[in-house]
Amino acid sequence: MKLFIFDCGEVILKNVDTFKALADYIGIEHSELLSDYSKYEMALMDGYMSPDDYYRHLEMKYAVVIDSDPFAAFFHPEVDFAMLSYVEKLRANGYRCVVGSNTFRPHWEIIKKLDGNPLGFFDALYPSHEIHVSKPEKAFFRYICSEEGVQCDEAVLIDDRKENTDSAASLGLSVLEYSGYGKEGRAEAFFSSCMK
Repeated sequence: MKLFIFDCGEVILKNVDTFKALADYIGIEHSELLSDYSKYEMALMDGYMSPDDYYRHLEMKYAVVIDSDPFAAFFHPEVDFAMLSYVEKLRANGYRCVVGSNTFRPHWEIIKKLDGNPLGFFDALYPSHEIHVSKPEKAFFRYICSEEGVQCDEAVLIDDRKENTDSAASLGLSVLEYSGYGKEGRAEAFFSSCMK
């Protein structure tokens, strides 16, 4: 292996969900907001729809006034330094580590300013809204591997969503579906096996 691609939300960061707070702010059910958001998620993640445009849509649909940036206001991520310790070990052993994450401007700006500078642990950053393609599209993984000068079968994806790991695996990437905290033993075994 030559390249490790780390997701942000629920991998190097936890407590990333903003939807319950946003639903409460608008005054609708959480499930209803998620259903509506799913229709616009790819455009937002790919950077072709701005959060402000989505807020205007919510205002029209739900007859509310959104006079702030709730995606930013309700976003309070916490850094998982245990996961970042694996990044340090990998880089110390000569492996290149990058971030490959579905995100958009309000969240990305906050992530860049987090205490502990989690993004500074990585060799390169590939946020979806800047590269204009998002997971689980295969083009997302092909783009990063091409930019990094590696074949897909020389890369590893660490991600919390099965649809993303399945898509990456179909291209030949090795994958770790990291589905929760308290599983550092599994992650340690995975990374150790990759470094052999």
